[in-house]
Amino acid sequence: MRKVFFVILVFLLAVPAGADTTRPVHIVRFNDYASGSEEDWLLGKGFQFEQDAKRRNYIDLEVADDRLIIEAKRPAFGILTNETVNVPTFSSVEIDWGVNTFPEGASYEQGIRNEAIMVIFFLGDERQPSGALFIPDCPYFVALFLCHGDDRVTHPYVGSYFKKSGRYVCGDRPAIGQVITTRFDLLAAYRSYFDKEGDDDPAISGIALALDTKKAAGAGRSSAFIREIRIY
Repeated sequence: MRKVFFVILVFLLAVPAGADTTRPVHIVRFNDYASGSEEDWLLGKGFQFEQDAKRRNYIDLEVADDRLIIEAKRPAFGILTNETVNVPTFSSVEIDWGVNTFPEGASYEQGIRNEAIMVIFFLGDERQPSGALFIPDCPYFVALFLCHGDDRVTHPYVGSYFKKSGRYVCGDRPAIGQVITTRFDLLAAYRSYFDKEGDDDPAISGIALALDTKKAAGAGRSSAFIREIRIY
């Protein structure tokens, strides 16, 4: 009986009083567009346009069927950052998204690090070195993308930069056009990749949407969509 009591006590101490891990603490919606330009709508949500995301002849944005569609019209790298998202305590995340056209030849497994869509979660405020003078330092991050081909689902790939502080993870391998919900234990991933001692409790200090078709064949085209990001 004393052993059972001890186990229950440990469980109660591990879960904050009143915590509900089944309900999101923060939601970023891409299914609430009403009217006006897509750029103004995203700016109103706190997103900033960087690189080729500023150029509609490179990356087109459209809202249809309650989803944001992001299309690369040629070889492009674009990122939409949002530093207004700040979640002090988190566990897992969910994303409703999908891909209409994968970048031709994209394969993290083969070193062709291209993707039709990626959601990046920045963790903590301490900036980590990028490994290059021309790339700004940034906090730890985990970047989830949708893959096909030979990429391994849930495998943490290392990029050309941020080798110690960034990981790129295929969250799911959906069929073309399929709306899929990816659930990912972000805190456990952070512990596994960057904090094996488990003594750091970072906040989610920002998110970003990104795509890269710079090395892709097929004229660098891709198309993907996203409906919602939920943080638990």
